[in-house]
Amino acid sequence: MGLGLSVLVVWLSLGSGTRRADNWIYDALLNLNPGQSSEQVVVVAIDNRSIQTLGRWPWSRTLHTQALDRLTEAGAASIGYDVLFAEPEPGADDALIAALNRNRRTWLAELLQEPGENGAPFSVVEPTPELAAAAAGLGHVDLTPDPDGVVRRLPLFMGAGVETWPHMTARMRTATGGALPSSRAAPHATTTPWLTPLNSTLIRYRGPPGSVRTVSFVDLINGEVPAAFLKDKQVLIGMTADGLGDRFATPVSPHGELRPGVEIQAALLDTLIRGDALRAVPPALLALLSLIPLWGLMAAFLMLRPAISLAAGVGAIVAVFAVSALAFLAGIWLAPVAAVVGVALAWPLWSWRRLEAASAYMQAEIEAFRADGPWLSDLAGDRARGDHIDRQAGVLKAALTRLRELSALISDTLRSLPDATLVIDDTGRVLLANARASALFEQETGLAGSDIDSLFARIGAEPLEMLLARDGTAREIRTPTGEVFKLDEARLDLGRDSRPGGIVRLADVTAIRVAERQREQALQLLSHDMRSPQVSILTLLAEPPPRDAAFDRRVGDYARRTLAMAESYVQLARAESRVLDRRELDLGQSLIEAADGLWPQANARGVTILTPDDEDERLVMGDPVLIGRALVNLIDNALKYGPEGGEVICVLDTVEVGDRRFHLCVVQDQGPGFPPDQSEQLFEAFHQTAEARPGIGLGLAFVRIVAERHGGWVKAESPPGEGARFTLALPDAGMADSGSAAHLTEAA
Repeated sequence: MGLGLSVLVVWLSLGSGTRRADNWIYDALLNLNPGQSSEQVVVVAIDNRSIQTLGRWPWSRTLHTQALDRLTEAGAASIGYDVLFAEPEPGADDALIAALNRNRRTWLAELLQEPGENGAPFSVVEPTPELAAAAAGLGHVDLTPDPDGVVRRLPLFMGAGVETWPHMTARMRTATGGALPSSRAAPHATTTPWLTPLNSTLIRYRGPPGSVRTVSFVDLINGEVPAAFLKDKQVLIGMTADGLGDRFATPVSPHGELRPGVEIQAALLDTLIRGDALRAVPPALLALLSLIPLWGLMAAFLMLRPAISLAAGVGAIVAVFAVSALAFLAGIWLAPVAAVVGVALAWPLWSWRRLEAASAYMQAEIEAFRADGPWLSDLAGDRARGDHIDRQAGVLKAALTRLRELSALISDTLRSLPDATLVIDDTGRVLLANARASALFEQETGLAGSDIDSLFARIGAEPLEMLLARDGTAREIRTPTGEVFKLDEARLDLGRDSRPGGIVRLADVTAIRVAERQREQALQLLSHDMRSPQVSILTLLAEPPPRDAAFDRRVGDYARRTLAMAESYVQLARAESRVLDRRELDLGQSLIEAADGLWPQANARGVTILTPDDEDERLVMGDPVLIGRALVNLIDNALKYGPEGGEVICVLDTVEVGDRRFHLCVVQDQGPGFPPDQSEQLFEAFHQTAEARPGIGLGLAFVRIVAERHGGWVKAESPPGEGARFTLALPDAGMADSGSAAHLTEAA
């Protein structure tokens, strides 16, 4: 449609299809501010009063001689005689020739007639040779009305073949210092035998007929015109009397009043003197400029709603007229109608095409709905009243109502699921998610539009495709807070070339995994660790009496060891399954309380526990009981493995890992340390080194579980000759829990 309208606009711009309308706009603009007639141009009118006084026309050339002498005496700058002296007048020509020779600034008119005599394409009617030789020169005075009969422009030259004839006013312009413009040859002007207008100039009319400064011919020859009125003026002599000469319509003629030809010549001369002739935009450039509003509106149609598109179309038409008016004020005639036609046709045609496309689309969707299954096949909207579009809209409305009902059913079902569930598309973007999923990924504003792999990375999980490639427990995701989720997905083939979408379910199996681990730990505790001291007690009891104090002490030691094992196991089970009582606490204060609680054991061995004395708060968000117990286990472990009379050094620090802040508690002893290859195994339940002190190997496992459930980590180091160093890291209270504990440990 845009191409078709563009062809139409170009055709109108290059042709004459809109000329009448453009001329009407041109006339209206010219009448808005015509201005004042120039004082440099004066018309000597052969008017009705002169005819009544001097007699019927044609006059004797003696009168013309008197008029020329009067103008010569007054000092007129140049004279244009818009009267044909084609035939000699014996006895009077000599005086006129003498007057012309005395003036030397008088141009005589010549007439170009088309067709010419005896079958010639044109003929030139000139003054007698004697008069022509005495004049300053000749100039044509042909008037070339537009097709509607209005004279808006005059050619400064007429051409035929290689010969050209300048206009008389262009000749007169040279008398005041102006240069005769060079003729602009029209296409094929040098090969055509007929007359061709060249250098057409738009005339600036300064008012209606009669607005040119005019004196009567009879007043001139009677000496009644002051010389000052004519001095240095451009004077045109021509006929204005009724029935003499040609009269034409002009853009500024009120009520169809006709203007004498000499006044039209005077208006052209005034325009040439002032140099303010309107410059018409060349047709090729006009065509290009006329396309701009059309394609601007077409672009707006693609982006705007129909109501705004209508306003844009009206605005484009107003803008075209406004630009044309502004260009007119700047001296440029930019014909607006071709552009207006393109814009005016664009909106209804576009609306029709848009409506047709919408109708075709709705019909296609209706057929697709009916083919989807019985739940949409009985749509009856097409039996509604109204036109074709109304009926189609009724069918779509019924189909969309059922789709909304189905969507509501799907959403309600999804929300009712107990597990975190997400529906993703074929690009991995989340389409739907229930509240459990939003809580898991800690995003209250909804997960729609999020990337599934980015969400998994937030809880420290690998990308979805990598997890789905695994089996069994390898598919499980362990969050930084210790929760365990089992991943399942039901694939949905969306009929596209890319990977299919699906429904992703993350079932919380934390309790199951904790129960399984506790069962295994309980079996190990009962089958091995607790069995050993019980067997020792039974062995002692089997000894015959008497039983001394050493016997009682040994039985008590075995019993206390059994109780310690049971207590450690219970604490570990609580650390795994206990609901965290999160509070804001100062890690430094908790460390001091843990050291104070172990002072009796340290004092018994002569060990000094050194704690930091800085006053900086290191606030963490966590369970005070579990964090306090973890710090106690770290210090107690250092007391066990450090030498008597030694030191346990506790240090607090803060580090940045990525965009997160962590507070560290470092506990170092002066003991023998441990092999480097056992740094990871130390935190496994029931693991003990070869140099193990009394215990069952659950203390460090407890610390690891507490760190992971709080989004932190724990690590062990044993630099040569420096004992063992354990670091517990917990996130700052202002940081959200996210990221993999293993990843954070590695980064730290």
